Amino acid sequence: MASLGERIKQIRKQQGLTLQALAGDQLSKGMLSLIENNKANPSMESLSYIAERLGIERNELLQEMPTAELRALLDEIEEKRRNVSGTSDEMMSGFEEIAERIHPYVEKLPFRYESARLLEIYSRCCYQTKRYDWKPAFDRAEAIYEQLHLINSVADLHMFRALMKFTEHQYTEALASLQASRKTIEEQSGVLDPLKKLDFDYYESILYSATGDQKNARRLMEEAIEYSRKHQIFYQINALYRLAGFEALLAGDLERKDYYVGKLKLFAEFSDDPEINAYANAIEIHYLNSFTHEYEKADQLLEETRNLLDEEDFYFLEKGKALFGIGRIEEALDCFKQHRMNSFIHHPYDLSMHYEKEAYMALIYEQLDEHEQAKIYAQKAKELIEPMPDLPYKQFILETHRKIWGKAG
Repeated sequence: MASLGERIKQIRKQQGLTLQALAGDQLSKGMLSLIENNKANPSMESLSYIAERLGIERNELLQEMPTAELRALLDEIEEKRRNVSGTSDEMMSGFEEIAERIHPYVEKLPFRYESARLLEIYSRCCYQTKRYDWKPAFDRAEAIYEQLHLINSVADLHMFRALMKFTEHQYTEALASLQASRKTIEEQSGVLDPLKKLDFDYYESILYSATGDQKNARRLMEEAIEYSRKHQIFYQINALYRLAGFEALLAGDLERKDYYVGKLKLFAEFSDDPEINAYANAIEIHYLNSFTHEYEKADQLLEETRNLLDEEDFYFLEKGKALFGIGRIEEALDCFKQHRMNSFIHHPYDLSMHYEKEAYMALIYEQLDEHEQAKIYAQKAKELIEPMPDLPYKQFILETHRKIWGKAG
């Protein structure tokens, strides 16, 4: 990595200038030699003078990557980040590719917004994949954002730091961290940017529900939805409707569940986005399977929406439940065996839903007269669900365990 003095010397020689020619009448030849040999540091005034004599911007001397190269790299990385999707393995592969692409540049990124953004993306990808140490890059990104007074970007990093605790299932600590960050950002900025306000509201409501505080979770969701409506800001509205609809389902408030599912469908039509409609259908499929046990209706809706659903994660789980309810147990077992829970799932509600799979497999093995296999899956389901909140999923799993382990043999 070239030092400041080395870069000055390199550019001077590229332009065919002698020390005396570059020094001009404001610097001595001796002082310039000391600067080039890293034995003296130029003042900002002297650095500006040297840059002017070389016909370049002062920042070109301070930075270790040309501006055009830096911007091109960021554009490339942003495009790669937008295209990360699919299964857990596919997403991990995408994050690894991004981290690998940025890694050679990390130590020579200059003090610029583009560098901070690259460091932020790099640190996020490193955290997810555990490929490199994420923290030094994260801290550098935060320092640059703070010195450039980019409060929204600082807020994003604060939220990410809180959500790290969420991914480690430290829900109470995650909520406290997010609330402390929100207070800090509000004190720095006076009034939160509307989009950041909605981000904080959304994540705080998720964390409230994860800690079992349904009252505050619902309050924040409804406040955020009303704020979005009042200000005609549709950012996060899709996620808020989905969260509100699912919360209402678990609370047994079917009128409110239908209201938010209807809102999702209207927003899907408004935005011409079939994936949003698939989210609405996913809530209905889960409701039909796990709450009203209308398995044939659930199966029909599943097939109508299959091409828009996460197949390994959601589709095979709900398809297995529907087939089990219909009585096609061997087909159901095959679906459950194909199910793979997304590694990015961390909320207790989502985890509990997926842990039901082992209980269903236990019931299937019991019907197939494979009692020992049934006991293994019933026990696994029980161990997974015990730390989770007291939801219908937990009741179903524990009842399945009692039923199977209560049998002799």
